Amino acid sequence: MKTPSITTVQFFILTFGLTLGTSILVTPSGLAGIAREDAWIADLLSTAINLFMVCIYIVLARLYPGSNLFEIFENILGKWCGKVLSLLYLFYILILTGTLLGNLGFFLTSEMMPETPIEATQILFLIAAVVCARLGIVVLARVGELVFPFIIVLFLVLVLTLIPQIHLDFILPIFDDGIAPIIKAGSHAAVFQELIIMMVFIPLVQEKKKGERAFLGGALLGELFLTLLVLLSVLVLGIEQTENNSFPAYALAKTINVGNFLQRVEGILVMIWILTFFIKISLLFFSMLKGMRVVFGLKEEGALINTFSVLIILVAWETYINSVYVGEIIQKVWFSYALLHLIVVPFLLCLTGLIKRKLLRK
Repeated sequence: MKTPSITTVQFFILTFGLTLGTSILVTPSGLAGIAREDAWIADLLSTAINLFMVCIYIVLARLYPGSNLFEIFENILGKWCGKVLSLLYLFYILILTGTLLGNLGFFLTSEMMPETPIEATQILFLIAAVVCARLGIVVLARVGELVFPFIIVLFLVLVLTLIPQIHLDFILPIFDDGIAPIIKAGSHAAVFQELIIMMVFIPLVQEKKKGERAFLGGALLGELFLTLLVLLSVLVLGIEQTENNSFPAYALAKTINVGNFLQRVEGILVMIWILTFFIKISLLFFSMLKGMRVVFGLKEEGALINTFSVLIILVAWETYINSVYVGEIIQKVWFSYALLHLIVVPFLLCLTGLIKRKLLRK
């Protein structure tokens, strides 16, 4: 069967969608809760950390060109150790996907459709991801190309309509609590973009060098959008509202009022979020299927789509009990767990791969 391929522009857009994804709604409150008025500076630090991660992933891709993330594991660690590590990553992706789906249902039922059962919204969205998985990654890439201009235009409209409500004194004082809260908030925020997922798809890019630049560019643009959103949340809502609101970006969009004519346009933000969320959840679904194919040597992963869809919805119902519970898990457990998968293991694998290459040359 012919291997599908995607263009560098499509890879750029998919990386952008993965970066923005769920972060657009929840990142401002998490950063404001720790860094206070310096939340936007903490997000700049998060950007730097994510770009560092991408550089590690690019080095791994260069060491083993044409191999996806799970194949790289086996190339570096050997067949069986590589498969064990792949299974650990698949579990991480499964929990992540289910939790994100739970977050989707909680937001829609608490903020927009309170009378709709949370299970209904989750199942409908999962059906869309299942259809996308059956059609293939190329279709998702084309969908990304189609919706990307709309995302940019909608975001610009959101930003421009919020400018009249900016209060510059809301970000003062700067560095009032020192640099420690900024480092803590920035490092915590950096683990919610999960850019390692793009390592599953980087072998599909037609032009490798341009693909690496698209990887960096997509991550950078997505992070800059997040930084601007965090900055606007603090400048418009103030630190208290940003910190205490579960979805401050949504509350931010509700404040738009241009001449008492253009108002209640929070649907703009919801549209941006749903489009990027769809890209993110679909990429996670695809990565699980690709991982299972590598681990078990399957010729086709299509038969696993229904099985994984059931697993994901069960995880969503079991993990996202309520926002308080999820918030405690994120603070106490998820940061260390995600950091292990996103930085520690890839960095050690990168070092191991470089050492192996140097020894082979000798």
